[in-house]
Amino acid sequence: MVQSKTPEKLNNVLTIITRNLKKNQIPFAVIGAMALGFYGLPRFTADIDLITAGRFWTELQSVMERLGYTCSQKTDTFAQFESELGVLGYIDYMFVNTPDGSAILERRVEIKDELMGKYPVVQPTDYLILKIMAVANNPERSVKDEADIAAFFNLIQNRQVPDIFEPLDMQRIRLFADRFGQINLVEKYAVRLQPGEGNGPFEL
Repeated sequence: MVQSKTPEKLNNVLTIITRNLKKNQIPFAVIGAMALGFYGLPRFTADIDLITAGRFWTELQSVMERLGYTCSQKTDTFAQFESELGVLGYIDYMFVNTPDGSAILERRVEIKDELMGKYPVVQPTDYLILKIMAVANNPERSVKDEADIAAFFNLIQNRQVPDIFEPLDMQRIRLFADRFGQINLVEKYAVRLQPGEGNGPFEL
């Protein structure tokens, strides 16, 4: 069951969006603060962060507009939707356009919550890879993102992540951290783990 400080309004919005994206066969997964809630770390959030494939942009835009949202920002890798007067919150989409990105969507796991329903959530390994990439791409947000990374490693160290998720794959994490020039950041927190803890099969 998700542990969340998310306002009930956003939980309801996520339920509606989930239903509509699934109905239109648009692959997606929960990332950001809501994903942390599914892992066992409740965090307050004022928006919803999702990941999807960039090739579904046309269908996605149509769905969101029917739900009363307007696209306020759009790049090849990101889009933000806002509702009139902000009554339904902000929805941020990250777009993946590579085989590595598509693999993140393929590895997502559907979590069933007694109150909120079923939601696809990224695997913890992929959550961390996305956070490391965010630090590399936007150093101005590094303090916030690094705080999330530190909290995430505490979850792993304390074995709080539900068993439905795959074990943390440190080999894959280090591979991407090195690619993003952030290997020192990963090693700074990886030392908290016991030998062998969090290791999983190498997949790419």
